[in-house]
Amino acid sequence: MKDTLSHLHILCEDWKRDLMFFKSELVILRNRLTEVASKNTGHDILVQIEHFENKFHILGIHIDEMLHDVNLKNQSLLNEAAEKPNYINVKMKDTDEQLDDLLHDTSGDFYQTKRIFISFFLKSCNTNCNYKFVQH
Repeated sequence: MKDTLSHLHILCEDWKRDLMFFKSELVILRNRLTEVASKNTGHDILVQIEHFENKFHILGIHIDEMLHDVNLKNQSLLNEAAEKPNYINVKMKDTDEQLDDLLHDTSGDFYQTKRIFISFFLKSCNTNCNYKFVQH
């Protein structure tokens, strides 16, 4: 499918916003994980803590790689738009469906991990826990 340079640029900007949001959310989730680790020393909890540490680390690496790829794609679009300013609204570029699919999968993985972690966090939290999480 063909698309315009301007539309593909807007998609890249949207993807970057989504990825930056995931990156900022990971900081919050890691802080909550540290909180759980400081209050729980049971073997079962420690195994789950290690699982989430690994999962957050892998997600962070993947998000950084995706941000890098999106930035490269966006820079390429901007360079092409500068070279061909009369063609920025002409459907002449192939849509990058592979990158779109990767971003969709990353988003799904992030939200699934977040849901599972929130459930774990609330179960391991004491009864006076007043945390509120936004579910997506």
